[in-house]
Amino acid sequence: MKTLDYTLVCDGPSDRSLLRVIEWVISDALNGKGIGTRGRFADPRLSATKLTSLTERVRYGVDQFPCAILFVHRDAEASQPAERLGEISVAAGACGVDMFVPIVPVRMTEAWLLIDEAAVRRAAGNPNGTVPLDFPKARDLEHLHNPKEVLHQVLVLASEHSGRRLHSFRQRMGMHVHRVAELIGDFRPLRSLEAFGAFETATRAALNRVLQ
Repeated sequence: MKTLDYTLVCDGPSDRSLLRVIEWVISDALNGKGIGTRGRFADPRLSATKLTSLTERVRYGVDQFPCAILFVHRDAEASQPAERLGEISVAAGACGVDMFVPIVPVRMTEAWLLIDEAAVRRAAGNPNGTVPLDFPKARDLEHLHNPKEVLHQVLVLASEHSGRRLHSFRQRMGMHVHRVAELIGDFRPLRSLEAFGAFETATRAALNRVLQ
């Protein structure tokens, strides 16, 4: 079986959960084509030198994890998505990378994980919990002021912990967030978001170029 390698370059280690989103989009696009995939995360913490710029992170990613398609993530946050897209294009060009796909959520990566209440409850270790989580509608995710805070709050609520157990739970929040991504089986609700639609379209175009 042919295997397609891809690498994810992010702002920081907490965005590793995007690998699951990429995996789902690629799997959906390649359905029935008999092609395997292998995704790697270019964790900036593993670099022998401190990576202070996007160009340095991109160069590290392609040097350490050669791939057919490079995915480069940047949260838009206070900047315009077009500005972030331009930064990614410049960094990729400086490193001689032709086959790349930008991932630019309007706010933060965590917004794309607020689509599956069951996954959150399972990631919180309390799948049968009944406390209301007040999940945002998928169409409203790009308008959340701080998706990371919202995701952390619903995970805490879903856990139903208090006292020392709650403190211990909060200490492992990064692990719980990553587990949410692993447990989501269907990211189709995100297709109502402009940023996700742009990412999926770019991914499919890159796949067509690589496999033609």
